[in-house]
Amino acid sequence: MINVEKIRDDLVFGLDIGTRNVVGVVGYMNKSRFMVIAMACREHDTRAMIDGQIHDIYKVGDTIRSVKNDLERQLDMKLTDVCIAAAGRVLRTLNVSAEYTFEEETRVTQEHIYSLNLLAVEKAHNEINGSSGQTRFFCVGNTPVRYRLNGYDINNLEGHKAETIGVDLIATFLPEEVVDGLYEAVSYAGLQVASLTLEPIAAINIAIPESYRLLNIALVDVGAGTSDICITKDGSIVAYGMIPYAGDEITEAVARGCLVDFNTAEQIKVQASQKNGKVTYKDIMGLSQTVPAETIRNIASEAMMKIAEETARKIRDINGGKPANAVFLVGGGGKMAGYSDMLAEKLELPKERVAVRGE
Repeated sequence: MINVEKIRDDLVFGLDIGTRNVVGVVGYMNKSRFMVIAMACREHDTRAMIDGQIHDIYKVGDTIRSVKNDLERQLDMKLTDVCIAAAGRVLRTLNVSAEYTFEEETRVTQEHIYSLNLLAVEKAHNEINGSSGQTRFFCVGNTPVRYRLNGYDINNLEGHKAETIGVDLIATFLPEEVVDGLYEAVSYAGLQVASLTLEPIAAINIAIPESYRLLNIALVDVGAGTSDICITKDGSIVAYGMIPYAGDEITEAVARGCLVDFNTAEQIKVQASQKNGKVTYKDIMGLSQTVPAETIRNIASEAMMKIAEETARKIRDINGGKPANAVFLVGGGGKMAGYSDMLAEKLELPKERVAVRGE
C-alpha cells in the first residue's frame, strides 16, 4: 500500500475529457515510468460533447466533478490542480523556426532551451492570429522537431557551448472559445488547470517509443468524436492532424440500422466489435432482436469506410502526399473488426502494416 502523504507533492492529476467519457488518473514519476495509484472513469449522461467540442459546459463539469470525487475518495485527499488534454475538429498547426544568438559563447541550459522554444511559439502565435481574421487561436501544445547548435543539427542542446542556438518546432492551436469551454467546465468542477496539451501529443508519448520514431509511422487515436493523427519520421514527431470522424459515426449508423437510441447503439457496437458471436438488443418498438455480429458490422461498414477514407486522406495530407510506412491504431473507435483492413486498403498498404496497438 502506497503512503500517499509521503508522495503528495509529487502527485500528478490528469484528465482525458473525451466525447464519450471522462477518465481521471493520479500518479507520480518513478525515474522514467509513470506509476498510477488511482483511476476513475465516468460516461457523459447525455451527448454533452460532440466531435470533441463541449456543447453543455455544466453537464461536462458535473461529469468531471464525479471523477474528481471518486479519485478523492480513493486517495483520501483533496485534488485541486489538473492537467488536461484538448481535442477539436478545428485544429491548426504551424511549422516555425527560431534562432537565438548569445553575446558570447555560452553553456546551454534548460532555461535557454525553454526560452528558445517560447520564441518559436510566440512567432507562430503572431502569425496565426495575424492571418485568421476575427477568430483568435490559443496554443495548446508544441513539439520541437530538431535543434541546431551553431548551424548544425543536434538532438539535445543542453550542456553544449554555443554562440547560436535554433529550433524547428510544430505549434498546435485551437480557437480560444474551444479552450475557454474546457477551462470553464474544469473550473465548474472545482479544479484549476495546471497544464494543457493536445490529445495526439499525449497519445504519441505513450504509444510510440522514441526508438521507433526513426521510422515513418502514423499513430491514429480513434476516439468517439475525433480521430487524432500524429506522424513520426527521422527520429522526430513531424506532423499532427485531426478529423471530426470517429466512433460516433459508427454508432449513429448502428442506431439507424437497428432502430435504437444512441446509447443502445453504442452497446451494440461494442458487442459487435468481437469477430464472432451474436448481439441481442431491444429496439424502440420494444421488440427483442438477436442478430449475428457480422450483420451489425455490415450495417456500420459504410460509416467505417468513410472514416477510413478521411483518415487516409489526412495522413497523406500531413505526410507530404504519401502514406506512412506503418499505422498504429489506438482508442475504442478503431477496434471495430474490419476497420484496420479498410484503412490499409485506402492507404494502399499491406494489411499487416496497419495494426491495433495493444497494451
